[in-house]
Amino acid sequence: MTPRKERVTMRYSVVMLALVIGGCGTFDGGKTIGRLQERNQELTDIPLPRVMHADVREEYRELLKTIEDRKLQEQIERRIASVYMLEGDYNQLRGVLPGANGYFPDAITAYHDLLEKYPASAENAEAMYQLSKAYDLDGRDQEAKAILERFIEDHPESGRLAEVYFRKGDIHFRHEEYEEAEQAYRSVVRIGKESTFLNNSWYLLGWSQYKLADYDNSLMSFSQVLDRLVPEDGKVEKLDNVNRSLVDDTMRIMSVGLAYAGGASKIDSMFANRPESAKYTWILYSSLGKHYLEKERYEDSASSFRAFVVQNPDSDRAPEMHAEMIRAYVDGEFSQQVLPEKESYVRNYGVASEFWRTKPADIKAKVIPNLKVYIDELARHYHATGQRLKRELAEGTVKAAAQVAMASEQRTSFLKAAGFYGEFEQTFPDDPKVPEMVYMRAEAAFDGGDYPAAIAGYERSAYEFRHPKYGPDAGYAAIIAYQKEVERMIAAGGDGSAELVAWRSKGVDSQLRFVQEYRDDERSGAVLAKTSEELFALGRYEKALEVATGIVSRDGKVDPELNRTAWGVIAHSQYELGDFAAAEEGYRNQLRYVAAGSKEHKDVTERMAVTIYKQGEQALAAKDLKGAVDQFLRIKAVAPATDVRVIAQFDAATHLMTLEDWDRALTEMNELRRLFPNHKLAADLSQKIAWAYEQDEQWLRAAREYEDIYRSHGKAEVRRDALFLSAELYEKAGEDQQALEYFKKWAFDYEEPYDTRMEARYHVAYLYKQMDDLNRHLYWLRRVIDGHNKAPSNWQSDRSAWLAAWANNEYGDYWRIEFDRVKLRHPLNASIPRKNEKLKNALDRYQQAAEYQVLDQTTRASFNIADLYGQFARELMDAPRPAGLSSLEAMQYELILEEQAIPFEELAIEVHQANIERSWSGMFNSWIGKSFAAMAKLNPARFDKQEVQVAYGDGIR
Repeated sequence: MTPRKERVTMRYSVVMLALVIGGCGTFDGGKTIGRLQERNQELTDIPLPRVMHADVREEYRELLKTIEDRKLQEQIERRIASVYMLEGDYNQLRGVLPGANGYFPDAITAYHDLLEKYPASAENAEAMYQLSKAYDLDGRDQEAKAILERFIEDHPESGRLAEVYFRKGDIHFRHEEYEEAEQAYRSVVRIGKESTFLNNSWYLLGWSQYKLADYDNSLMSFSQVLDRLVPEDGKVEKLDNVNRSLVDDTMRIMSVGLAYAGGASKIDSMFANRPESAKYTWILYSSLGKHYLEKERYEDSASSFRAFVVQNPDSDRAPEMHAEMIRAYVDGEFSQQVLPEKESYVRNYGVASEFWRTKPADIKAKVIPNLKVYIDELARHYHATGQRLKRELAEGTVKAAAQVAMASEQRTSFLKAAGFYGEFEQTFPDDPKVPEMVYMRAEAAFDGGDYPAAIAGYERSAYEFRHPKYGPDAGYAAIIAYQKEVERMIAAGGDGSAELVAWRSKGVDSQLRFVQEYRDDERSGAVLAKTSEELFALGRYEKALEVATGIVSRDGKVDPELNRTAWGVIAHSQYELGDFAAAEEGYRNQLRYVAAGSKEHKDVTERMAVTIYKQGEQALAAKDLKGAVDQFLRIKAVAPATDVRVIAQFDAATHLMTLEDWDRALTEMNELRRLFPNHKLAADLSQKIAWAYEQDEQWLRAAREYEDIYRSHGKAEVRRDALFLSAELYEKAGEDQQALEYFKKWAFDYEEPYDTRMEARYHVAYLYKQMDDLNRHLYWLRRVIDGHNKAPSNWQSDRSAWLAAWANNEYGDYWRIEFDRVKLRHPLNASIPRKNEKLKNALDRYQQAAEYQVLDQTTRASFNIADLYGQFARELMDAPRPAGLSSLEAMQYELILEEQAIPFEELAIEVHQANIERSWSGMFNSWIGKSFAAMAKLNPARFDKQEVQVAYGDGIR
C-alpha cells in the first residue's frame, strides 16, 4: 500500500468512527476519540453514509483493537450488533433471500453475546428489545416472546415497557391467545403514557375482547380509540390517512360487536352517559346501520338510524341519519315504512320545523335535496290515493259499511296532498315547478273540501301565473269553489251571517275577474249571468241590474238561457229596489224564454203575481184602499192559478169589508171558498163570511155560517165559540127554538170559558121565560145563580155577579107573582100564613140579588122589596072584615089590622128611602125613580111637593 492510499484509508476509518460514535450530530473533525474519552461522553447513533454494512462492522472491529476503555468497547460492540440489525432490515426491505437461519442470525448472536458479556449493563434493556425484535422479524415469535417476558421481569421501569407489552400482545394475538393478548394490551394502556402504541393498543385490546366475546368491554375499548382520534366536531374526514384508517376500522368492528351485543339499544345504554362520546355517537349509529345494510338486515339497519334520530332530534346529523333510514327501507322494499318516514323527514326538517328555524344555512342546505324529492313524492302519492278512493266511491262498488271511512280517508289524502304541494312552494319558491304545484294544490284542496285554499291556488294559477294550460280552467274552478264554500256554510247553519255575505261577495268579484280576463272563453257568458244572480243575492241590486241589463237582447242574439236568467235578475233587482211595475215587466219578459206548463213557468208567474200584490201594498200605504183592492183583484185575471191570487183575493175581500162593501166582499170570499176549498186560507173564510153576514145584519145567514163552522172546524175551541155565536144570531133572527137548543147544548157541553157558560145559562133562562116555560126558566135561573156562587173566586167577575143578581131578581119576581095570586080572605088567620110564605120567598130572592151590590139589580131588588112591603100593608088594610061585627068590634078590628099594616108600611118607606139615598152620591136609574114615585104616595108631604116657579116680568123699571 502506498503512503497516499494508506492516508486515505486512515482518514476514512477516522471519519467512519466519528460518524458511528458521533450520533445524530453533524460531523465535527474536532470530535476525536481521545476527546470523547476525556469528556466521558456516551456514543450515540450517527447517520451513516451509503457504505456497506460489512465495511462498517470491520471498521468497528478495527477500532476495538485500539480501544482499551471497557465502556467504549461495550458501546462499539453494541454498534456492531446494531449494524447487523440494520443489515437484516436492509436485506429484508430489498427482498434479498434470507440465509438458512433468516435475516438476523448474526444480530441475534451479537445481542445474546452482549447480554452474557455485560449482564449488569444499563443498556441491556435496549439489547433485549432489539433481540426480541430480531427474533420476531425472523418469524421466531416464541423466542421473541420469551425475551419480551424476560425484559418485563428485568426492566419494569424501562421507557420501552409499553412497547414491549404491545409487541408481546401482538405475538399472543397472532397465535389467538386472546386472554394473554388482552392482558398485554391492557398493560400498555395501564401504563398510560402517550406513545405511538397507545391508540393501537386500545384498538387491539378491543379486538382481543371481541375475540373473547366480551362485547361490552370490547366496545368500551374501541371507544377509547374514538375518544382519542375523532375531532371535537366529529368530522373524521379531517384526519390523516393513518388515523382515518384506524377510526374506520374501529367503527367497522364496533358495528359488528354492537350487532352481537344488542344493536342500537346498546349504543343508547353504553354511551348515553359519556359526554366525550357525543362527538362520534352518530358515527356508531351510522356504522351499525351500514353494517346491517350490508348483511341485508334492512329493518335492523333502519332501526339503527332511527335510534339516533330519536335520541338526537336536534343534531345536525339527524337529517342525514333519517335519510339513511329511508334508504334502508327503500333497499329492503319496505314500502309501507318508506312513505311515513319521508313524511316524518319533511315534518322534522322542513320549513315549518324547529330544525329549519334554528339551524344555519349550511346545515339546512344539506336537507334541501331530500326535501325536494320527498315533498314532491308525498304530494303526488296522496293526490293519487285520494283520486283512487274517489273513483272507487263513485263506481259504487264499496260496501255501505265502509263508505264513511273511505270518504274520510279520501278527504284526508287530498288535504295532505294539498299541504305538501304548498310546502313545496314555501320551501322552493323560485323553483320552475311552483306554478304547477300551486295548481295541483288547488285541485287537491278542492277535492278535500278545503275550498278557501283551493280558491287561493286557482286564482293564483289563473291571474298571477296565467298558466297557459291551467289558467282558464283554474279561473272557472275558483268560481265553483266559491259556490261550494257558500253551500258548505249554509249547510252548517251560517245562512245570513256576515261571513257568508263576505264569501259571496268575493265569489262575485272572482266571477267578474274571470269574465274580464278570459272574455273569449265559452263559459264567460254563463259566468256573467251567474254574477248578476249573485249580485242580486248579495243585495247589490243596482250592480246586478247593470250587469243583467248588459246581457239581455230583445233580438235574440244572446243565448235564450242567458236571456232567461238575465231577465230574472232584472225583475228580482227591480223588485228589491221597490219598482214593482218594472219588476212585473221583467217577469213578463222572462216568461218569453220559459216553456209554458213547466214548473219554472209557474214559479215566474207566481213572482209576477207577487209584484202586482206589492203594487197593491203600495196603494195601501198611500191610503188608496180602493186602488189596492183593484190591484189585488187584477191578479185573478193575470195569474189565476197562483198561490198569490188566493192571498190577494182574500186581502181584497178583507179590505172590502173595511170599506163596508159587504156584497162585494161576500162575493169574493164565497168564490174563494168555492174554488180553493183546500187552501190554507180557506179555514178562515167561513169565519170571515159569517162575520160579514153578521155586519150586514143578515142574521140567519150568519147563524148558519157559524153553525157550519161548529159542525166542521177542526179546532175544538173554534167550534165551541161558533156554537155560541150561532145561538146568538139565531136568537137575533127570531129562531128562538134553534137558539135555545144551541144555548142549552153549549151550557151542557162546555164548562169553560166560565163567562161564556154563564151567558149561555142566562140566554136559556131568558128564552124559557119568553116561552112561558116557568119551571125550566126557574131551573136555569138556579143554574145561573149556582154558576156564580160556586165558582172559584178567580173565575167570578162583575158580569157573573150581575147575572146572579139578575137571576135572583127574576126568581123574586116569580115569587112576587105567587104572592099576588094568594088573596087575603076571611078568616085571615088561614090566608095570611100562605101569603106571608110567598112574601118571605120573594123577599129572600130580592135580598140575595141586593147582596151582589150590582147597582141596577140592587136598586131593582130594593124597589121590589119596598113595593112588596107597601103592597102587603095595603092588602092588610083592605083585608075583608068578618060579617056581623058591632060598631065597637068593627072599630077594634080596624085598629088591629092597622097595627099589623103600619110596620110593613114603615119598612116600605125605609127601603124606598135607602134606594133614594143612592141618588145623593150621583147614582140614578129607573128603579130609583120608581122609589121616588112610590114615596110620593107614601109620604106626600115630603116627596110629592111641586116646584114653586117665580116669573120675573117687567116689574122693575
